[in-house]
Amino acid sequence: MAATPCQNDNKATLGPGTYCSGMNLKGNVTLSPGVYVVQGSFKINANAAITGSGVTIFMSGSSTVSMNGNASVQLSAPTSGSYSGVLFYGDRTGNSASSTFNGTADSLLTGAIYFPKQQVNYLGNFSGKGGCTRVVADTIQWSGNSTINQDCSSLGIDDIPAAPSVALVE
Repeated sequence: MAATPCQNDNKATLGPGTYCSGMNLKGNVTLSPGVYVVQGSFKINANAAITGSGVTIFMSGSSTVSMNGNASVQLSAPTSGSYSGVLFYGDRTGNSASSTFNGTADSLLTGAIYFPKQQVNYLGNFSGKGGCTRVVADTIQWSGNSTINQDCSSLGIDDIPAAPSVALVE
């Protein structure tokens, strides 16, 4: 990812860039379209209302995501360009870690959540627009009333070829 000056996360509207001290989101926050590079944790606190469309969040190194279950989160990936369909992208060079996505009934994460070196805890009532959420991780723990739908074509996101069954691979 491109080196840019460190951004500050204490505004109501945030822009793309590098957040060197992580992101600790509180209250009402809008993420403008673009790529966010997070060095440190990405935390959404209780009672926060976070929105953003056309967003890709790159978690640098072993940085983790923590979303509080009492927050309302509505984020969607871009539908065109280099990061089309990618909402969260975990660094492939990071160490083993764990990210947690807690959601409420109105929370929507639309796009792919990609954490090849991490465990993803997908809890609560998260879904995506039309159910469009894809999770790729080292380990995935499902709990609650999460809704996952592989058909995201209506949102301009190409299908991911998948086998008709789940298999363990070493």
